[in-house]
Amino acid sequence: MKREALSKRWPWVPLSLVVLAGTGALAVPAAWAVKAQVEAERGEPAPDAAVAVYLLWLSSGDDGGLRRVLAADRHDDLVGQWRAYRAQMSRSAIPPSKLESGPLQVDHVRDGVALVVTEVYAVWWHDQASQTGSRHPWHFEVREDRGGWRVWTVKAPAWCGDYIRPDRC
Repeated sequence: MKREALSKRWPWVPLSLVVLAGTGALAVPAAWAVKAQVEAERGEPAPDAAVAVYLLWLSSGDDGGLRRVLAADRHDDLVGQWRAYRAQMSRSAIPPSKLESGPLQVDHVRDGVALVVTEVYAVWWHDQASQTGSRHPWHFEVREDRGGWRVWTVKAPAWCGDYIRPDRC
């Protein structure tokens, strides 16, 4: 009788081992994904890093990486502002190839609030030559939020009128 019971249980032993191994194999990617999400939610390590990431995503035209650098309380407003600015850039007679910025100057870091100023300019590529637009100052208020620095406000010059003549928008 014991031999018969053992033979009925035998197929379950390898199956159980396979299930346990599969669960362990799935746990590693799941843990990595959770860790990556937590790190992405932290914000940036410094005020100028948050501004650099914001400008990088503005230049690329992809808002996928904005979440980690925008203050949670202002997220919707800032994404709306970002999208409206990108829309103006895209509607230009000749949209820029990219945006560049000068050095990021961090001022007045107090009580978790910093002001960051940089000059931003557009670059247009035509065949193998490039043309650089005029530089205009951008002002950012960046705040320490949930363990990292995040953009709270953006004061940018108008795309149409400052960077591009109004008749080219």
